[in-house]
Amino acid sequence: MPYLRVFFLLVLTITWLTGGHTSQVAFNFLSSIASEPVTTPERRLPEYKPRKADAPRARIGGQGRGVEAGTPVLIALVPDHIAFTVKNDPTLCWYQSLHTSRPMVLTVVDSRGIRPILEQSLPTPVRRGIHCLRPREYGVEFRVEESYRWYVTVVMDPNRPSLDVVAGGMIERISLDEACALGMPCLSSPCDTEGIYRYAESGLWYDAIACLVELIEQEPDKARLRRMLDHLLHQSGVHLPGESPPDQSIGLQTR
Repeated sequence: MPYLRVFFLLVLTITWLTGGHTSQVAFNFLSSIASEPVTTPERRLPEYKPRKADAPRARIGGQGRGVEAGTPVLIALVPDHIAFTVKNDPTLCWYQSLHTSRPMVLTVVDSRGIRPILEQSLPTPVRRGIHCLRPREYGVEFRVEESYRWYVTVVMDPNRPSLDVVAGGMIERISLDEACALGMPCLSSPCDTEGIYRYAESGLWYDAIACLVELIEQEPDKARLRRMLDHLLHQSGVHLPGESPPDQSIGLQTR
């Protein structure tokens, strides 16, 4: 602290002028100041700023009709409007409340909606927790300025689709040139804490969440990162059932 340096100089000057008979009070005061812990104010949590505030509702999810005990809840980790990415291989994430061995399917439909561009069975069993995957792993890349609907489904009864548990949302990819021109993070932006803030504040929801999940898996300070994740989810209206403290959070698995 700058004032400590000035105070030290003042004490030394007094000592020199008095021939070494410095006030004990001054030294005690100096010691009390030096022993005070230096604290750094905690940075505010990231704020998500949607690119289109008046976008139509887009999130679906929760339990299917006729829910029985032991049926998992699926919640897409998306806002209730179309959200954006700058990447051609974005990450799609959802929360699953229970372990299940039932068949699960990932479906992606483009804006034409004629037929799914991806309908992929997922490996089971699937544990409780947050799960993420990239459609690119199944040969699908998202085109620029194209919107897509995506769904994750737990098939409860192959003969009764009405019992399926479904969650999903909408996503649109913006071009790299547009992102750079608007001052948004470009494709080469690193995945770090600063990148999460930039993605969220630029309205790139999918990229912010994907980066957060990646860091939670890698970084030792999971509590701080989970607070950031919970804060972003709450802003988008997503509240996970039985949320636990960050240091006892649900597991994170990526595919």
